[in-house]
Amino acid sequence: NGTWSTVQLTDVDVYTEVTTAWSPVTYGHLCYYVNGMLSMPGATEGFINIFDVDTTLMQYDTAQMAADIQTYGLYTYEEFNAVIPLPELVFDAFCGQYLKVSIGKGLITLQEIAALLERYSGFFE
Repeated sequence: NGTWSTVQLTDVDVYTEVTTAWSPVTYGHLCYYVNGMLSMPGATEGFINIFDVDTTLMQYDTAQMAADIQTYGLYTYEEFNAVIPLPELVFDAFCGQYLKVSIGKGLITLQEIAALLERYSGFFE
């Protein structure tokens, strides 16, 4: 009814609870915009934010993305699989072709990629 009233706190419970955060992602898309804010799962550094984003259009800056690809190249599945063996399904799900750009920019190492793929590839079994 919009009327303010005074209340008295009579009891409180203080406790610690450990939980896990979940982020909705889809196959091949690890980040998305929600209400003007970029949302992405945690513990995926190097898999996300590889390319600059045009904040007006809320999409990758296509010119800069093309320049990054020209500079660093893209992985083929065969090339990547020779370094870190994994099913092609997992390579595609994590947009593995762009990891060459991420490595080239110093955002992630092959060792970090291997650890993240080991952590998340179980979801594809």
